[in-house]
Amino acid sequence: MTSDRFQPPTARNRNLSVKRLWVFSLAIACSSPLLVAPIAYGQDNATVPAVKPAAEGQADLDEAIVKRIGADTPQALEAVSALLESAIKKGLDEENQAFAKKMLGSVLLQRAESLIATFPQAADQRGGLSSRQIAIRSETLEILARAVENDPELVEGFLLIARLHLMPGGEREEIKKATTSAIGLLDDEPKEQSSAYVLRALTNETDEGKLADLDAALKADPDNKEAIQMRASIRLDAGDIEGAIGDLEKVLVEDPTNTAFAGSVIQKLVDRDRVAEARELVTKMLAAKPSEGMYRMRAILHREEGQLDEAMADLDKAIAMAPKDPMTLLQRSGLALERDDLRSAKADFRAAIQVMPLIAEADEGIELRMQIAIAEKRNADAINDAKLLVDRAPDSTFRKLRLATLYTIDERPRKAIEVLTDILAGDPENVGVLRTRGDALLSVGDHKAAIADYESAIAAIGNLDPQEASKRDIDEASGLYNNLAWVLATSPNDDIRNGARALELAEKSAELTNHEAPHILSTLAAAYAEQGDYENARKWSGKAVELAADQEHNQLEQLEEELEKYKQNEPWREKQETEENAIPILDPEDLIDT
Repeated sequence: MTSDRFQPPTARNRNLSVKRLWVFSLAIACSSPLLVAPIAYGQDNATVPAVKPAAEGQADLDEAIVKRIGADTPQALEAVSALLESAIKKGLDEENQAFAKKMLGSVLLQRAESLIATFPQAADQRGGLSSRQIAIRSETLEILARAVENDPELVEGFLLIARLHLMPGGEREEIKKATTSAIGLLDDEPKEQSSAYVLRALTNETDEGKLADLDAALKADPDNKEAIQMRASIRLDAGDIEGAIGDLEKVLVEDPTNTAFAGSVIQKLVDRDRVAEARELVTKMLAAKPSEGMYRMRAILHREEGQLDEAMADLDKAIAMAPKDPMTLLQRSGLALERDDLRSAKADFRAAIQVMPLIAEADEGIELRMQIAIAEKRNADAINDAKLLVDRAPDSTFRKLRLATLYTIDERPRKAIEVLTDILAGDPENVGVLRTRGDALLSVGDHKAAIADYESAIAAIGNLDPQEASKRDIDEASGLYNNLAWVLATSPNDDIRNGARALELAEKSAELTNHEAPHILSTLAAAYAEQGDYENARKWSGKAVELAADQEHNQLEQLEEELEKYKQNEPWREKQETEENAIPILDPEDLIDT
């Protein structure tokens, strides 16, 4: 595979080559002592001044100069370089020694370039560098080392060395040495010096070093897009969002067709919860040049922010620009589903399949078909599609968790437990999966096993600092504390209940939710009741009922029943034993199409 950094000779290189040929031609005319010795008109041969004997290597140099003209095959170039090396070894006067070394550097560079020209033909089908390409690179690097040794000002040689070492198996330190030499030689050519700074930035192991080189590159050439893109990515990774956005705007607004780069940096902004900045950047790109791809991207960002109407408007524009784009149709179908517009979702899904039938069996198509089945409460169909997606990505925890959730919705908790146990075999400290399996075990009445999962999950969380933790972590912890406290306070099994531990956990959960969640206050009341403190049980249970009524909570009726128990100074006892759904789930191929 050839690097995209190898380009045809630039105008600068061509001009240098013309200058070298002119110098070599001039040298032919001037190299003979007889031609350069002045003879006055009428002067007798006896009076001609003595000519200094030629240096031992002069003959080889003269022959090399003659052969250099028109030497453009590898064999001819090798012959010239051999003559030059011989001349230098035998000895030349100071001026011709310097000239021969310059000429040798030029010839060796041309030999290296002719070798590199064979690089694409030496590739094989396995990917990476072939053994032949590795051999070509090694030979080229050896030739270039001799070239820059003879001509330390041969900037093209240093740059080619750096680019060869950028390939797999290259040496970082050699890139740094070569680019540093090139940078020092390019003060009068800022654009090429800027490119050399970018090459050197790739060798720096620290962000500070990379940024220093990229800043220098942009000082030399403020329009170097590669330098701007690299600096933007480093600034994003370092958390300098404002600096990165300044760079991104310069690149993407001037070149809004650069969607691959746009997609990667926008994803980085989203990962850092800077969705608004990402959306503003896409908006500026759209103002510079509208495209269906950027409308799709902005729709995703609107959707991320919960702006479903704005997202739909962008997808409508994208479809207006490309009416038969299947991915846009799928995206709009999913958005319609999220807006509870099942009819439009199904219409766009059918349209996408009509445009591209294969999409029905692509992951994106199966995913959407599953979501439509869930919306229509066709649990068996949804489970079949979820299983298919798991089969395609057996290591995907997300897909397995979704399958387990669908089993739970379809009242198949034991099936869910099987899937969750499989996940935990490879990831035993996954807090979310431990909690989910604990809930499933609780639903089938296995309190002891549920408590073990909850305790393992709490141990994995460790000491949670509410001031430092994210909302997601706080929600996860409060849910765990609450569920474990509930079973410890309400289990009908005497050897399971632990009122003191239940109260400790319930208070933690209530504090994390600011005493505003009815179901968590219900658990706090149950823990007090288990301790025999019915006054506090009635207090918190009454508060739970009051909040549930205000929120139109779906557990209001049960919460009222719990309060009645505490008014009678009786604890609450609960044991769920969900019966497994016995209706078989048929595979799609087993169904009769009517």
